Amino acid sequence: MKKTVVITGASGFIGLNLVEVFMRRGWRVRALSFDGIPSLAAAEFAALPGELDDRRGDVRDLTALEALFEGGAPDAVIAGAAITSGAAREREQPSAIFDVNLLAPVRLLEIAARHQVPRMLCFSSTSSMGELPFLGQPVRETDLPRPLTFYGATKTALETVGLRWNSFGAAPRLFVGRLTAAIGPWERATGVRDTLSPPLAIVESALAGEAIAPLPEGGSRDYAYAPEVAEQVAWLMTADSPPPKHFLYQLSPGFTWHARAMLDALAAEGVPVRIEEGGRRIEFNDDLTRTRSPLLADRMAEEFRVPPDAAACARAYARWALAHRAWFAR
Repeated sequence: MKKTVVITGASGFIGLNLVEVFMRRGWRVRALSFDGIPSLAAAEFAALPGELDDRRGDVRDLTALEALFEGGAPDAVIAGAAITSGAAREREQPSAIFDVNLLAPVRLLEIAARHQVPRMLCFSSTSSMGELPFLGQPVRETDLPRPLTFYGATKTALETVGLRWNSFGAAPRLFVGRLTAAIGPWERATGVRDTLSPPLAIVESALAGEAIAPLPEGGSRDYAYAPEVAEQVAWLMTADSPPPKHFLYQLSPGFTWHARAMLDALAAEGVPVRIEEGGRRIEFNDDLTRTRSPLLADRMAEEFRVPPDAAACARAYARWALAHRAWFAR
């Protein structure tokens, strides 16, 4: 009998990687999103051994959440829906940010508890740590959050929820994945991520034969490769012998790397990117004059496996992009 996982935010960047990794394992995936699984992704997932139950709905709708548990309790729940907000959205839609990022996962937790679901995961973010990554030392899982934004505040609150909930010893066991900036397959503009990744822009330019402007020296990030993040989450939801030791895990490579690694990876695949002064300017999300330290991945490396290095991530993404040109031509 197939195991079942509920995934909210399933049509998003990380959500699609999660759907894929569980379907590869032969699971039944109840996927909730506001717009449904994109047709290109759905067609590829259809060849996998799992089953996809693709549902459209709003995570702020309690009825839609309750419906995910009809027909039998799932074996795992992943609260993946989020609004990754910038300053403008925080000024204009603060209540929506808190509703989607905090209240919806807590409501989902209540329902999962009622159905005695064994495990659940919520996502936190580097944003929960505020200025800490810029103070010259790597960030550890034991460091206390210091949020400076509404988005960071919602993620910090979820970390507190995880700590408090697990103190009850009640089902589900709740994990929190503190996610760094992700890159890789299935990234796209969905309207709820206000900043997309520089590696995506580089890949888009390469496939379009478009020149880019010289990349700046600054802007290195602890870019996490999305398929590896999905594997880490799947491990947290399934590992039994032994089970995960902690409730909070940093989903990070554990080091910083620059988006220019994509240039070498694409060139190695026969798609060199032209660098010209008048080319497309690749937008970086940070203040390029500041050096960012990574979120360390000590717990994941010790208990599951060491994340792949930058060159391996860049090569894998370049190969995926070349095999999925239609994804970038939309």
